[in-house]
Amino acid sequence: MDNRGRYNSSSIWLMLLVFQGCVQFGASLIYWTAYVQVTYFDRATNNTVGSICECGVFGVNALVESASGLVVLPNSDPLACSANTTFSPSQKPWIALIKKGNCTYSQKIQAAQRQGASAVVIFNMDGTGNNTNLMEHSDADDIVAIMIGNILGTKIANLTEDGTDVYMMIAVANAFGLWLWAYALFFAFIGITSASVCYFTFLFIKRMYINHQLRIQQREIKREAKNAIAKLHVRTLRRGDPEVDSEDICCVVCTDAFKHDEKVTVLPCRHLYHKKCIEPWFLEHPTCPICKYNILKAKIDEDSSEQNICPPVMTSTSASPHDTSHSDIQTVNRTDHVHYDVDFQTQHIYQNPAFEDSVIMHQD
Repeated sequence: MDNRGRYNSSSIWLMLLVFQGCVQFGASLIYWTAYVQVTYFDRATNNTVGSICECGVFGVNALVESASGLVVLPNSDPLACSANTTFSPSQKPWIALIKKGNCTYSQKIQAAQRQGASAVVIFNMDGTGNNTNLMEHSDADDIVAIMIGNILGTKIANLTEDGTDVYMMIAVANAFGLWLWAYALFFAFIGITSASVCYFTFLFIKRMYINHQLRIQQREIKREAKNAIAKLHVRTLRRGDPEVDSEDICCVVCTDAFKHDEKVTVLPCRHLYHKKCIEPWFLEHPTCPICKYNILKAKIDEDSSEQNICPPVMTSTSASPHDTSHSDIQTVNRTDHVHYDVDFQTQHIYQNPAFEDSVIMHQD
């Protein structure tokens, strides 16, 4: 798998992790309240007293179900933080009533769960009134667990300590939370992900298109450069030429001195180079290395100037003998000129094999 494939896989896994985080975060914004009904027999009035309120809150990891039973306190530690915490229920089912503090919610719930409690009620600390907190107990997630306020919890605990049998029934009440925020986060994630995918797809296609156009442009420039190179003046250095073995003149491409019997290319700007050196240079940089003379621009200017010159019109009826002779001379000169161009094109031989194929195609 190439780097692009690994990048795509990593992006997919990253989006899945972000989506999972958004779902979990949205779920944490939702909580359920509980109806708490308390019933006991008041020996002072010989009446059964009962009360009901929507004053409980289910734990984040609790089972959101109904439960009922006799309220039972821990035997020794009211906080149920000891590993040896025990309960002594007189009947089943029973509900453990534990005070908040000193240890985690999971430890308290597990202590009651080990003793067979059907539900766990944790009441808040002293001085908090009827305020409740949202409990998190990931290590104890298969039991009904709620939190109630300190005032109600203390009252039930005092009744139980005085020997009164207190019965409690827990029922699911209402769901609260930022539902709209959860949905907004979900759809925002989907929208941002879709927009990101479309944006990066557009950038990828645009990049591919630009690269394709650049390759076409580079091939066209190389083709024009090869045609321009074929029209450059090439000569062989002889003994006695000022460039041969001169300490002041050298090929700036390879920095070697010129020697006799070497073929050199003379540019229209009068700078000369080794033929085998300047031809590969012009494929990448179609300008003179010294003065930046552009051989492609010169070719375009030359072609445009040739198109603007009108060919002379030859008429035999109005020509005098002198004019006919003059016309013959012009005809010979024009013929020689055409012959020179054809001969120049056919005699050009590349010393770099990279140009051989293009020349054959050009002649065909």
